[in-house]
Amino acid sequence: MAETNFVQAKENKDSTLVQSKKSDLEEQPQQAVQAKENKDSTLVQSKESNLEEQPQQSEDSTTKPSSKFTREDLAKLVASLVVVALTIVFLVLVFTPKHPKFKVRSVAVENLDYTTSLNPSFNMRFAAKMTVKNPNFGYFRYGVTNVSFTYRGIQVGEVSIPKARVRAVSTRKINAAINLNSNNVGNDTNLESDVRLGTLTLTVQSNMKGKAYLMSSGKRSKVNGRKRTAALNCTLTVNLPKKLVLDIHCSYSTTTV
Repeated sequence: MAETNFVQAKENKDSTLVQSKKSDLEEQPQQAVQAKENKDSTLVQSKESNLEEQPQQSEDSTTKPSSKFTREDLAKLVASLVVVALTIVFLVLVFTPKHPKFKVRSVAVENLDYTTSLNPSFNMRFAAKMTVKNPNFGYFRYGVTNVSFTYRGIQVGEVSIPKARVRAVSTRKINAAINLNSNNVGNDTNLESDVRLGTLTLTVQSNMKGKAYLMSSGKRSKVNGRKRTAALNCTLTVNLPKKLVLDIHCSYSTTTV
Protein backbone atom coordinates (compact mmCIF):
# COMPACT_ATOMS: atom_id res chain seq x y z
CA MET A 1 0.00 0.00 0.00
CA ALA A 2 2.82 2.34 0.89
CA GLU A 3 4.61 1.49 -2.35
CA THR A 4 1.50 2.22 -4.34
CA ASN A 5 1.17 5.67 -2.76
CA PHE A 6 4.84 6.41 -3.37
CA VAL A 7 4.59 5.48 -7.06
CA GLN A 8 1.44 7.55 -7.51
CA ALA A 9 3.07 10.55 -5.84
CA LYS A 10 6.08 10.24 -8.08
CA GLU A 11 3.93 10.05 -11.15
CA ASN A 12 2.00 13.15 -10.06
CA LYS A 13 5.27 15.01 -9.52
CA ASP A 14 6.56 13.98 -12.91
CA SER A 15 3.31 15.02 -14.50
CA THR A 16 3.51 18.42 -12.81
CA LEU A 17 7.11 18.92 -14.03
CA VAL A 18 6.12 17.98 -17.57
CA GLN A 19 3.22 20.43 -17.59
CA SER A 20 5.44 23.18 -16.17
CA LYS A 21 8.03 22.61 -18.89
CA LYS A 22 5.31 22.63 -21.55
CA SER A 23 3.92 25.89 -20.27
CA ASP A 24 7.43 27.40 -20.19
CA LEU A 25 8.05 26.22 -23.73
CA GLU A 26 4.74 27.70 -24.86
CA GLU A 27 5.39 31.05 -23.14
CA GLN A 28 8.95 31.52 -24.47
CA PRO A 29 7.98 31.76 -28.20
CA GLN A 30 5.20 34.20 -27.36
CA GLN A 31 7.58 36.40 -25.40
CA ALA A 32 10.16 36.26 -28.20
CA VAL A 33 7.53 37.18 -30.78
CA GLN A 34 6.26 40.01 -28.56
CA ALA A 35 9.79 41.35 -28.03
CA LYS A 36 10.51 41.18 -31.75
CA GLU A 37 7.28 42.95 -32.57
CA ASN A 38 8.07 45.68 -30.06
CA LYS A 39 11.55 46.08 -31.51
CA ASP A 40 10.23 46.27 -35.06
CA SER A 41 7.62 48.80 -34.02
CA THR A 42 10.30 50.93 -32.37
CA LEU A 43 12.49 50.82 -35.51
CA VAL A 44 9.56 51.78 -37.75
CA GLN A 45 8.66 54.73 -35.54
CA SER A 46 12.31 55.86 -35.47
CA LYS A 47 12.56 55.70 -39.26
CA GLU A 48 9.30 57.59 -39.67
CA SER A 49 10.47 60.34 -37.31
CA ASN A 50 13.79 60.56 -39.20
CA LEU A 51 11.96 60.79 -42.50
CA GLU A 52 9.74 63.55 -41.15
CA GLU A 53 12.72 65.52 -39.86
CA GLN A 54 14.80 65.18 -43.03
CA PRO A 55 12.39 67.07 -45.37
CA GLN A 56 12.10 69.87 -42.84
CA GLN A 57 15.86 70.08 -42.54
CA SER A 58 16.13 69.93 -46.33
CA GLU A 59 13.60 72.74 -46.69
CA ASP A 60 15.47 74.86 -44.18
CA SER A 61 18.80 74.17 -45.83
CA THR A 62 17.44 75.05 -49.27
CA THR A 63 15.49 78.09 -48.14
CA LYS A 64 18.33 79.88 -46.38
CA PRO A 65 20.90 79.55 -49.18
CA SER A 66 18.24 80.58 -51.70
CA SER A 67 17.59 83.84 -49.82
CA LYS A 68 21.32 84.45 -49.43
CA PHE A 69 21.96 83.75 -53.12
CA THR A 70 19.27 86.22 -54.14
CA ARG A 71 20.86 89.04 -52.15
CA GLU A 72 24.29 88.25 -53.51
CA ASP A 73 22.95 88.05 -57.03
CA LEU A 74 21.27 91.44 -56.66
CA ALA A 75 24.49 92.97 -55.35
CA LYS A 76 26.42 91.53 -58.29
CA LEU A 77 23.82 92.85 -60.73
CA VAL A 78 24.00 96.35 -59.26
CA ALA A 79 27.81 96.27 -59.36
CA SER A 80 27.75 95.12 -62.99
CA LEU A 81 25.37 97.92 -63.95
CA VAL A 82 27.59 100.48 -62.26
CA VAL A 83 30.65 99.16 -64.10
CA VAL A 84 28.81 99.22 -67.43
CA ALA A 85 27.59 102.78 -66.83
CA LEU A 86 31.08 103.99 -65.90
CA THR A 87 32.53 102.27 -68.95
CA ILE A 88 29.99 103.94 -71.24
CA VAL A 89 30.68 107.34 -69.70
CA PHE A 90 34.43 106.81 -70.08
CA LEU A 91 34.07 105.77 -73.73
CA VAL A 92 31.83 108.75 -74.49
CA LEU A 93 34.22 111.18 -72.82
CA VAL A 94 37.36 109.74 -74.36
CA PHE A 95 36.34 108.51 -77.80
CA THR A 96 33.86 111.24 -78.76
CA PRO A 97 35.88 114.15 -80.22
CA LYS A 98 34.89 117.51 -78.79
CA HIS A 99 35.07 120.88 -80.47
CA PRO A 100 38.03 123.09 -79.58
CA LYS A 101 37.26 126.59 -78.33
CA PHE A 102 38.71 129.61 -80.12
CA LYS A 103 38.58 132.86 -78.17
CA VAL A 104 39.93 136.41 -78.09
CA ARG A 105 41.33 136.98 -74.62
CA SER A 106 42.54 140.57 -74.80
CA VAL A 107 43.20 143.39 -77.26
CA ALA A 108 45.65 146.21 -76.69
CA VAL A 109 45.59 149.37 -78.82
CA GLU A 110 49.11 150.08 -80.04
CA ASN A 111 48.22 152.98 -82.34
CA LEU A 112 44.98 154.85 -83.05
CA ASP A 113 44.16 157.86 -85.25
CA TYR A 114 40.71 159.12 -86.14
CA THR A 115 39.03 162.24 -87.57
CA THR A 116 35.60 163.78 -86.98
CA SER A 117 35.55 166.04 -90.05
CA LEU A 118 33.10 165.85 -92.94
CA ASN A 119 34.84 162.60 -93.94
CA PRO A 120 35.29 160.72 -90.63
CA SER A 121 37.83 157.91 -90.58
CA PHE A 122 39.97 155.79 -88.29
CA ASN A 123 43.26 153.99 -88.51
CA MET A 124 44.48 151.74 -85.71
CA ARG A 125 46.75 148.85 -84.82
CA PHE A 126 45.80 146.11 -82.35
CA ALA A 127 47.88 143.56 -80.46
CA ALA A 128 45.48 140.69 -79.82
CA LYS A 129 45.91 137.66 -77.61
CA MET A 130 43.85 134.61 -78.58
CA THR A 131 43.65 131.05 -77.35
CA VAL A 132 42.71 127.67 -78.77
CA LYS A 133 41.56 125.23 -76.09
CA ASN A 134 41.63 121.52 -76.94
CA PRO A 135 39.54 119.39 -74.51
CA ASN A 136 40.23 116.06 -76.27
CA PHE A 137 42.45 113.19 -75.09
CA GLY A 138 44.49 113.59 -78.25
CA TYR A 139 46.01 116.48 -80.16
CA PHE A 140 44.13 118.90 -82.44
CA ARG A 141 45.72 120.04 -85.69
CA TYR A 142 44.34 123.05 -87.51
CA GLY A 143 45.21 124.72 -90.77
CA VAL A 144 45.84 128.34 -91.70
CA THR A 145 43.03 130.38 -90.18
CA ASN A 146 41.92 133.89 -91.15
CA VAL A 147 40.46 136.16 -88.48
CA SER A 148 38.46 139.11 -89.78
CA PHE A 149 37.48 142.37 -88.03
CA THR A 150 34.34 144.05 -89.28
CA TYR A 151 32.50 147.30 -88.61
CA ARG A 152 28.75 147.03 -89.17
CA GLY A 153 29.31 144.08 -91.52
CA ILE A 154 32.14 145.72 -93.48
CA GLN A 155 35.62 144.26 -93.15
CA VAL A 156 38.11 146.72 -91.74
CA GLY A 157 40.97 144.37 -90.90
CA GLU A 158 42.21 140.79 -91.16
CA VAL A 159 44.97 138.65 -89.74
CA SER A 160 46.18 135.18 -90.77
CA ILE A 161 47.08 132.61 -88.12
CA PRO A 162 49.58 129.92 -89.19
CA LYS A 163 48.68 126.25 -88.96
CA ALA A 164 49.69 124.53 -85.76
CA ARG A 165 48.90 121.71 -83.36
CA VAL A 166 47.38 121.84 -79.88
CA ARG A 167 48.37 119.12 -77.44
CA ALA A 168 45.83 116.92 -75.70
CA VAL A 169 43.77 118.63 -73.00
CA SER A 170 45.72 121.87 -73.27
CA THR A 171 45.45 125.46 -74.49
CA ARG A 172 47.57 127.12 -77.15
CA LYS A 173 48.20 130.87 -76.92
CA ILE A 174 48.30 132.96 -80.08
CA ASN A 175 49.59 136.52 -80.40
CA ALA A 176 48.61 138.52 -83.45
CA ALA A 177 49.04 142.09 -84.67
CA ILE A 178 46.18 143.54 -86.72
CA ASN A 179 45.98 146.73 -88.75
CA LEU A 180 42.52 148.24 -89.14
CA ASN A 181 41.23 151.19 -91.14
CA SER A 182 37.98 152.62 -92.47
CA ASN A 183 38.94 152.66 -96.16
CA ASN A 184 36.18 150.19 -97.07
CA VAL A 185 33.52 151.99 -95.06
CA GLY A 186 33.29 155.12 -97.21
CA ASN A 187 30.89 157.94 -96.39
CA ASP A 188 28.74 156.18 -93.85
CA THR A 189 26.54 158.33 -91.61
CA ASN A 190 26.81 155.66 -88.89
CA LEU A 191 30.58 155.99 -88.85
CA GLU A 192 30.33 159.77 -88.47
CA SER A 193 27.92 159.36 -85.56
CA ASP A 194 30.03 156.67 -83.83
CA VAL A 195 33.25 158.64 -84.25
CA ARG A 196 31.64 161.77 -82.80
CA LEU A 197 30.35 159.69 -79.85
CA GLY A 198 33.88 158.32 -79.39
CA THR A 199 33.03 154.57 -79.49
CA LEU A 200 33.33 151.93 -82.18
CA THR A 201 31.87 148.42 -81.99
CA LEU A 202 33.84 145.84 -83.96
CA THR A 203 33.08 142.20 -84.64
CA VAL A 204 35.76 139.50 -84.76
CA GLN A 205 34.88 136.34 -86.69
CA SER A 206 36.74 133.20 -87.73
CA ASN A 207 36.27 129.53 -88.60
CA MET A 208 39.12 127.36 -87.42
CA LYS A 209 39.06 124.04 -89.27
CA GLY A 210 41.12 121.05 -88.20
CA LYS A 211 41.14 117.44 -87.03
CA ALA A 212 41.07 115.90 -83.58
CA TYR A 213 43.16 112.75 -83.15
CA LEU A 214 41.94 110.80 -80.15
CA MET A 215 44.21 108.85 -77.78
CA SER A 216 47.24 110.03 -79.71
CA SER A 217 50.04 112.47 -79.00
CA GLY A 218 52.64 111.62 -81.64
CA LYS A 219 52.88 112.68 -85.24
CA ARG A 220 52.83 109.15 -86.62
CA SER A 221 50.23 107.60 -84.33
CA LYS A 222 47.08 109.21 -85.74
CA VAL A 223 44.04 107.40 -84.42
CA ASN A 224 40.48 108.19 -85.42
CA GLY A 225 41.08 111.68 -86.84
CA ARG A 226 37.75 113.55 -86.88
CA LYS A 227 37.14 116.89 -88.57
CA ARG A 228 36.15 119.72 -86.28
CA THR A 229 35.51 123.44 -86.78
CA ALA A 230 35.55 126.03 -84.00
CA ALA A 231 33.65 129.17 -84.97
CA LEU A 232 34.74 132.40 -83.29
CA ASN A 233 32.35 135.31 -82.85
CA CYS A 234 33.42 138.19 -80.58
CA THR A 235 32.49 141.83 -80.23
CA LEU A 236 34.83 144.65 -79.15
CA THR A 237 34.00 148.11 -77.89
CA VAL A 238 36.75 150.62 -78.66
CA ASN A 239 36.96 153.92 -76.78
CA LEU A 240 38.55 156.31 -79.28
CA PRO A 241 39.54 159.20 -76.97
CA LYS A 242 41.07 156.84 -74.38
CA LYS A 243 42.50 154.49 -77.04
CA LEU A 244 41.30 151.48 -75.12
CA VAL A 245 39.30 148.32 -75.81
CA LEU A 246 36.76 148.32 -73.01
CA ASP A 247 34.63 145.21 -73.53
CA ILE A 248 35.22 141.84 -75.18
CA HIS A 249 32.33 139.43 -75.42
CA CYS A 250 32.65 136.07 -77.22
CA SER A 251 30.09 133.42 -78.08
CA TYR A 252 31.00 129.92 -79.18
CA SER A 253 29.55 128.15 -82.18
CA THR A 254 30.96 124.71 -83.04
CA THR A 255 30.11 122.56 -86.04
CA THR A 256 31.24 119.28 -87.56
CA VAL A 257 32.42 119.30 -91.15
